[in-house]
Amino acid sequence: MTLPSKQGAPQDIGVESDLLEMLGADALTTLIGLGADIVCLVDEDGIVNQFHYRNRDLDAYGLAKIVGKPLRDCVTVESAPKIDALLGPATKKRPARGYQVNHSATGQPDLPVAYSAGTAAGFPYTIVVGHEMRQQMQDQQRLVEAQIAMEADYRELRQAEARYRTVFKMSETPHLVLDGEKRTILEANAAAVSVLTGGTGNLTGKPVRDLFKKEDRERLSDAIGEARHSGEPIQLDALHGAKGARVDARLRAYREHGATNLIVTLRDCKEAGDEVVHHTTRNANGADIDLDLLPEAALKTDSDGMVLAANTLFLDRVHAPTHNQVLGRNVSNWLGKSAVELNVLFTRIKDERTLSGFSSVLTDTLGEDQDVVLSARYDRNSETIQLLVIPQPASVGKVALQPPATQDQTEGFASLVGKVPLKELIRESLDVVEKICIEAALEKTQNNRASAAEMLGLSRQSLYIKLRRHGLENYRPGS
Repeated sequence: MTLPSKQGAPQDIGVESDLLEMLGADALTTLIGLGADIVCLVDEDGIVNQFHYRNRDLDAYGLAKIVGKPLRDCVTVESAPKIDALLGPATKKRPARGYQVNHSATGQPDLPVAYSAGTAAGFPYTIVVGHEMRQQMQDQQRLVEAQIAMEADYRELRQAEARYRTVFKMSETPHLVLDGEKRTILEANAAAVSVLTGGTGNLTGKPVRDLFKKEDRERLSDAIGEARHSGEPIQLDALHGAKGARVDARLRAYREHGATNLIVTLRDCKEAGDEVVHHTTRNANGADIDLDLLPEAALKTDSDGMVLAANTLFLDRVHAPTHNQVLGRNVSNWLGKSAVELNVLFTRIKDERTLSGFSSVLTDTLGEDQDVVLSARYDRNSETIQLLVIPQPASVGKVALQPPATQDQTEGFASLVGKVPLKELIRESLDVVEKICIEAALEKTQNNRASAAEMLGLSRQSLYIKLRRHGLENYRPGS
């Protein structure tokens, strides 16, 4: 007996014809059915003599009624020629996977089956073995549906990309897309090209700094760096283009493939209507004072410390590229080491109306600290505060109060050297310094013990213990 191999060539399975006669048709069909989904014996006229299948789900296709019928009449019309080729003489090479045919049933999808056939000398039937392919067909159908859906999504994506690119190119507002790392232009619409070059051309790949005059390049570079790291929109006013254009720029960062790039929107200064921004306050007589005319960094805040105006010298001190990075924010972002220090400052200003020589610390946007001296005035009519921020010389100490009897104490300590162990001298000097610091804190907070404890970084209980140890329980500033 021979059956087709996987390569399509006949393969002897080693079964003699007398064994076939001994098993009989029923036993043979059952035996072969152990390794196949469908087995049938077909006579020389194409009539099914035996039909066997294991899966009872196939009953819906009426396979049990095939016996006694031509096999070609039990498949769909387009599959009948394949049955004829399957049962016909092996005059040509047959498919290695057999012939795929379909059985039909009312209300059911077609049943795909891959049939292969074999014959044996002296055996009166052709043995037809079938493997159902419903799972393969379902997998193929899902694959086709997924491919169709993917192509539809890709087509929509390309259409959306084309729409947005068209909008970007046709927009009358100049837009640039910058590579945040290289600071070169990735995209530029026609309006941006016209503003920056005065004509037409291609700006892709060009360094953005080359499109502006030298005096504005550093300011632009600083703004690009700040926009990339802060994530907030950065406003740059009055940039001078290399071709003479004068524009305002708004920079906004966004993420793209793991990199931080920027979108730059340009606007003509004349359209903005604010070519020069003056930040003014009022003097004691009610007249306006231009903060930019003052020789030191200056601020104007409301009674809660929100910045209403600032001059360019203050922007330089805190390394802020534009006023938008300062206005509307609390002064505590830059001044003071703690909220208590600023509360003391604002309380004294409101009580005394003018204040000078207040030692503090200025922290810029880069996190660097600088010792400063503050002078302030409170306007009761407008309930605003004007602050001057003056850098403190390196030789000036942070403690504003002069320690009492400092010279005497120094001489006293010097006279004890060689008579008292160093450890005791250090312990005694630390006590003196601790007392001076507590007195300074009480002086700054106007004897507010809770605020003084917070300023010193102590708990209230620890402060009271130290007050008793130094004999300061009844201490009053100025006493």
